[in-house]
Amino acid sequence: MRKIIQVSLTIVVFNYVLLTVLSFVFTSNFELDFIGKWGLLSGFLLLIGALPFFKVAYFGGRGIMGVQTPEIPPDEHLHHKVHSQHEKENEKEIEKNRKYQDMLTIAGITIIVLSILMV
Repeated sequence: MRKIIQVSLTIVVFNYVLLTVLSFVFTSNFELDFIGKWGLLSGFLLLIGALPFFKVAYFGGRGIMGVQTPEIPPDEHLHHKVHSQHEKENEKEIEKNRKYQDMLTIAGITIIVLSILMV
């Protein structure tokens, strides 16, 4: 957990250093308004980057294509069993993705909170 927080804070510091340099280049001085607005945008982009798009597409698409797919019968109990079996088989990959999602989520929330304080 400590490494996740360190990497998240590194992302936050790098983001604000980049925004500070861009503020100086574009406006010839350091404007907190500019840094706050673009920081808010970059924070939301980091939060969007933390979304597991596979799960959003898979579980969100079930409503579009219906419950009866050729791979999985409409039995919810069986669907849960197949899903948990898939998670057990790909446990290392899922854990790695969760770590990156945690880093991006912590960094995005921190950037958003700091940007709100700047604006």
